[in-house]
Formats: sequence, C-alpha cells, structure tokens
Amino acid sequence: MLTKTRKQGNSLTLTVPKEFNIAEGQTVEPELTEQGILYKFVDTDTENDFFDFTSDILADLVKEGYTGNHLLTEFNARKAAIPAAFRHMRTHTTGKVMTQEELKKAIGL
Repeated sequence: MLTKTRKQGNSLTLTVPKEFNIAEGQTVEPELTEQGILYKFVDTDTENDFFDFTSDILADLVKEGYTGNHLLTEFNARKAAIPAAFRHMRTHTTGKVMTQEELKKAIGL
C-alpha cells in the first residue's frame, strides 16, 4: 500500500490508511531510523504525568537560590532541555530494547 505526503503550511502531512483504524487526534512520536520513519503511539495522559518534572526543577532552583526573573528564566531553560536529554539517552542507549511485558517477566512481576 502506498501513500503520499501533502504540504500543510510549513509541514508535511502523511496520510494513514483508514484500514489502520487509528483514531483522529492520536498522538504519535516520530523517530528517524535507518529503515525510515517510525511512529510510536503516545498515551498523552500517562506520558505527561510521568515526564512532568516541574516540581523537581522548581525545588532544585529554589535550593540553588534562584528568585524572581532569574528563577523563571532558568526554569524555562531547564524544562525546555528535557526532550533533548531524552532523545540523547535514547540515541546512546546500548541495552536491549524490551517491551513492557518482557520487562515485567525479567524482573519477576
């Protein structure tokens, strides 16, 4: 099955065939691999809660003595750096990739 990209503003849109039964508005994370582009489904509720480091960042900044506008500036910088840090970790991970089920089995759950 072939599909084409369409230009939409400054982006390209890739059509997903109806037969794939993907809900409208589904969030995906694209990853460029040697074989092409891999799209991973993301549960935004779980992802947002799990990866929300707001309290941790603020606690560190207060402990480091940041206040006022300096606090806000440094908070925004550190929060913006998180996605790049995760991409860096994914790129430099040498371990075997596991599914959630494989991990549960490996640790005895």
